[in-house]
Amino acid sequence: MKKILFITLAVILALGVGLVGCAPAEEEEEEPEPSDTVVIGVSWSETGPLKDVHDFAFGPLLSTYLDEHPTIKVGNTDFPVELDARDDASSVANMIDNTEAIIANIETGEAHFLFGPTCTAFLEAQAPICAEAHVVQMTAEGGATSLIAQMGEYEYTFVNLSFSDWFELPVFAKLIAEAHEEAFPGTTPHAYIGYQNDDHGLEYSGVAQTYFPQEGIVIDGLYPMDSGDTAANGELIAAAAAANDGAGSDILCVFAYPEHVFGTCAVAQALGYDPKALIVGPGGCFGVYGMVIAADLAEGVMTFAVANDKTSPAMEELFNDILVPAVGAPSVDFWGHPCYWAALEMWEESVKNVGEVLASGFVIDQDDYRDYLRTTKFTTVFGETWYVDGPDLNWPVPDATGGLLNYQCHTGEIGQWQSGWVEIVGYEGIGTASDPYELANYVVTEDFIYPKPAWPTP
Repeated sequence: MKKILFITLAVILALGVGLVGCAPAEEEEEEPEPSDTVVIGVSWSETGPLKDVHDFAFGPLLSTYLDEHPTIKVGNTDFPVELDARDDASSVANMIDNTEAIIANIETGEAHFLFGPTCTAFLEAQAPICAEAHVVQMTAEGGATSLIAQMGEYEYTFVNLSFSDWFELPVFAKLIAEAHEEAFPGTTPHAYIGYQNDDHGLEYSGVAQTYFPQEGIVIDGLYPMDSGDTAANGELIAAAAAANDGAGSDILCVFAYPEHVFGTCAVAQALGYDPKALIVGPGGCFGVYGMVIAADLAEGVMTFAVANDKTSPAMEELFNDILVPAVGAPSVDFWGHPCYWAALEMWEESVKNVGEVLASGFVIDQDDYRDYLRTTKFTTVFGETWYVDGPDLNWPVPDATGGLLNYQCHTGEIGQWQSGWVEIVGYEGIGTASDPYELANYVVTEDFIYPKPAWPTP
């Protein structure tokens, strides 16, 4: 009996060991396959209401950069760079689908990098997808005012453009306040704001409501503008002209997309409203605005601009030797192109230092790529260039996150159309170490004209 019990116990133990040994192992994460090309994936708006932004902003700049840099050297191997560009037709739902497809390719090694998309709302929708997938989001068009507080959550997001409070509207408000006091001492400047009725416009109108009153600028009204609503142009101009007790607002702000910006000057002229200052963007920063669309009406119109060909020798080379010959002066973007070029220079240096060659193929780890971007000071067309994680400018931080291209690197924030070109304008003291916004790299290329010249006679 004891023998039978012993045998039974032995069988049970053996089966137990066998069952333990056969337990399913945890599924290991699949590693990307090495590739014989470096592939950039991007979802952008080749069609739809955002097409004008795509056509004059990151689209031509990326094509120009890849023409100038068709291969990238990793170790001792030169890899061709290919672009997997997908049109989202200005639809955030399409952008999300495209993003998920590109990320799936990154996970298998068929693609390696994600750039884009075309506007602030799309950028914000893409950020959490990239955070969840642990894929770096290298952005172009789009601001991040509402994302700054979430950068710890979106640690794979890198924002490269200047935007409302990074550090455009603080500079604009101080510039207007100083110029108005000099030209019309003892009077109060009044502003009217038209804004795109989406994340972009809400960001700019909201930030204006913070910084304008700080500089003594009274906001007469706010007017939302929807895509496709061309009547909004005339309604905005009429409202601004009737404001300020019928005298018209001194400053008109059009924080909207090119479909609204491009017609602003002509509509204002036709309705007889001639503000002392007019700032438009995006759209006014494109060469086509002041050289073709607005042409003789653009003199004195303001826009957002981080550089021109006069802000440094590196920018002179970028504008005159690369951009203008490649895309033509009307396709130059004084706001975005310098930032996007700097971002691509940082991207390329990161790839060279973080990318690996395995089995004669290219691979890159997204975490290593992210860490290199957020901890390195690069040399770009801006000079020394680096990312920070928010307005406090502390970098690196203990819980290091994604980043914003530091506004201290910018060579400009506000431009003004003068004699067919965008000049960088500023107030007294800007560009010095004592500037309240620490914009010591700011380069003023021409004096600010205020009030702007009157519209020419129709």
